Amino acid sequence: MQDFLKKLIPQKTDTPSELRRKIILLSSSVLLLACLIALVVIFAGERRDRELNSELAELHTSTVNVITTTTAATTVTETEAVTTAPPPPPLVVLPEMQAFIDENPDTAGWIKVDTGVDNVVMQTGDNDKYLDETFDGHYSEAGTVFADFRGVVNDYNNKQADNIVLYGHNQRDNSMFGTLKKYKTTRVNPNGFEYYKEHPTFTFSNLYENYTYKIVAIFIIEVEPYQNPTGEIFDYHNFIRFTSPEVSDYTFDNWVEKITAHSAIDTNVDMEKGDKFMTLSTCSNEFEPSRLVVIGRRLREGESPDVDTTKAAINPDAIEPDLDYIYKN
Repeated sequence: MQDFLKKLIPQKTDTPSELRRKIILLSSSVLLLACLIALVVIFAGERRDRELNSELAELHTSTVNVITTTTAATTVTETEAVTTAPPPPPLVVLPEMQAFIDENPDTAGWIKVDTGVDNVVMQTGDNDKYLDETFDGHYSEAGTVFADFRGVVNDYNNKQADNIVLYGHNQRDNSMFGTLKKYKTTRVNPNGFEYYKEHPTFTFSNLYENYTYKIVAIFIIEVEPYQNPTGEIFDYHNFIRFTSPEVSDYTFDNWVEKITAHSAIDTNVDMEKGDKFMTLSTCSNEFEPSRLVVIGRRLREGESPDVDTTKAAINPDAIEPDLDYIYKN
């Protein structure tokens, strides 16, 4: 052992070349150790995040599966006729969401996509907090899925945002929105089209109701004006509340026109004024920065969740990022 340390640790009797060799060896060893420690920390963090998400998903699923029956007595009384409309029934928290609210009042709902997304959704007064914070308040690069703070998520249907935008990181271990890439479709790589045909819907519940969404658009898009030859970017995430043409460009007609033009898939799912939408947004990896976007239209009252995907097709005219231009710039 002593001989080994002499070969490793610089000595007064070392020649200059021997001294340089030992210094390089020691520096390399320290760097290697630091890298190993960093990897251990990263993998440990990812494992902790996966375990937390798994625990939350299990809690959510187990609560949903609990069947409770209640009975209520109905009392009939004679009252004078009133001319004012009765107030809407009070909003009642879903049993499966109560535990999450008790643990963290920032809880806004639950998103579930067949790709493997099965996550609690948070919402707070900005879009920064849950970029790198877990449900239980710990720092994490994976963060937590969260709703854009500008969109009303938990209220009566008519008061909710026309388009609720959810953000989630595209994680290497496929957590958060990492598995949405299964839907990724382009003219050059249409593999996601077949996946879409098998999984054309996703579900979301806010604190009070469960909803199903039919996917109406899937696309990859630039983020910065310099990435587009025209300098124009479709700011899909700013279509929160549809307005009239006199107020702004964020109208329903403009929304439908843009998502249809960009979508890699013509889903043939119809859209009407008054419909509610949900946008799932995550980072893509074609260039930096880029986004993968999946948009769903909420089921209307009484509408079947079935989608006739035989009528879907690849959109040959979809507006796609100009990769040659982006890579040159």
